[in-house]
Amino acid sequence: MLGAVQAMFDAMEARDGDALRASMLAEGYFVAVIESRSQWTARDDFAARLADVSRPYYERIWDPQVRIDGPVASVWAPYDFYRGLEFSHCGTDAFLLAKTPTGWKVSVVSYTVLQPPTCDRHPEGPP
Repeated sequence: MLGAVQAMFDAMEARDGDALRASMLAEGYFVAVIESRSQWTARDDFAARLADVSRPYYERIWDPQVRIDGPVASVWAPYDFYRGLEFSHCGTDAFLLAKTPTGWKVSVVSYTVLQPPTCDRHPEGPP
């Protein structure tokens, strides 16, 4: 099940919109929570933008808390995010996943967008 989350991260790093679409449900979306506002992005809109980014996105989680109940799962974990080798932000990722006939798919990823010391960078250092 964590493989579906990693597949989404791998697609972001490869700037591969088709791979990102394959890792998520068609109705999937991203919700960025920045201070007191939220920004919603549909899966297909995010995937379309990946081809245009100049540097790969590196997102890493650690110490995930996983809960599974049959075909539904959640993952809660701290993360850090880099554009290329440049640190951008960190926070908490909250994934909702659904088990489909072809395996686990991300339905929603909601995340905070913060800066240290409010959040931590990955304990292993930069990517």
